[in-house]
Amino acid sequence: MKEALTALLARQLPLPGVAAWSARLPDHSLVHQSYSDWFTEDQLDQILGRLTLAVDGLSYHGIQPLRLSWVFEHARIHLSVRPDGPCLAFYVENRTSFSMGKIESLFDEFAALPGGHDASPADPPGK
Repeated sequence: MKEALTALLARQLPLPGVAAWSARLPDHSLVHQSYSDWFTEDQLDQILGRLTLAVDGLSYHGIQPLRLSWVFEHARIHLSVRPDGPCLAFYVENRTSFSMGKIESLFDEFAALPGGHDASPADPPGK
């Protein structure tokens, strides 16, 4: 999944207003890319780690989140969670003129990628 996800995002990003993205893969490893100096690699890893803890906590209580958003003074974080475990977060500028259309499209493409926990045994490793 890592290769498919990074290729998908490399074709579509950077976008105006998107500061960074990060993802948790099926094996729970993290990948990320920053397009600004707003977030360091360590910050992206720590933020996504905390956000996935929130998702896991909700799931433990029978709530299965699909999309979550957090709004801060200067940034918004939008998180998409696949039912099979992987998740993708976009860190965007907190401005009213920012359009979520392309982010929603990327979330849909992320949801369609093969390679989660429920992948078929016929799926090649690393997908």
